[in-house]
Amino acid sequence: MPEQRRSGRSRELVNTATGEIHELWEPDEPDEKRRAYQFGGRHGQFSFARVLEMLEADSGITGDDFKLFWYCAIMTYVKGGATAVEAAKYMGLTPQATRRMAKKLCENRIFLVEEVIGRTKKYKASPHIVSSLSGAEQSILAAAYHLPTLPGRSGAASKGRQNATQSVSGARRSAGEDGRAAAPEAEPADDVRDSGRPRARRRAHGGRAS
Repeated sequence: MPEQRRSGRSRELVNTATGEIHELWEPDEPDEKRRAYQFGGRHGQFSFARVLEMLEADSGITGDDFKLFWYCAIMTYVKGGATAVEAAKYMGLTPQATRRMAKKLCENRIFLVEEVIGRTKKYKASPHIVSSLSGAEQSILAAAYHLPTLPGRSGAASKGRQNATQSVSGARRSAGEDGRAAAPEAEPADDVRDSGRPRARRRAHGGRAS
């Protein structure tokens, strides 16, 4: 059979962690070239499963809770989080209402307290739900925190343990955490991601090959 050749050009990429050399093939045909995302600005990733759980009727998450979550989730990657007062002004609600909602989301580890200044708290979204980081950075950060729960279901977080975290390099400890809290839970065993390397799979929370 005649030898079939691909039309295009090859570039070599070096994995700085392992020293491995990977070939990146770029075809000449314009229709096959990579295209940029058309999201109109910075974008990130979120867990379909966890967001759908928040949307279910028995989750205990109201429409305003959900709006507050997404506002603070976006602000997490714009300026490190948002306060209840900032969210209230943006959403057209009272600060008292957003504080109550933020407290509920914190107790269920959907929110984490990033910073406390006096009586003002800055909230950020759980990295188990949404992230704008690289896969490696997200897996390290997520492994430092307990999995989120839902206020409308059994097993919701108990007061005082909402931000329990391990001492993990590269992850900040949340304000107000209980030092006696148990180590964060792991992701379910079947929650794995394809790392992009042949025959290699890793768990979403730890980045370890299995």
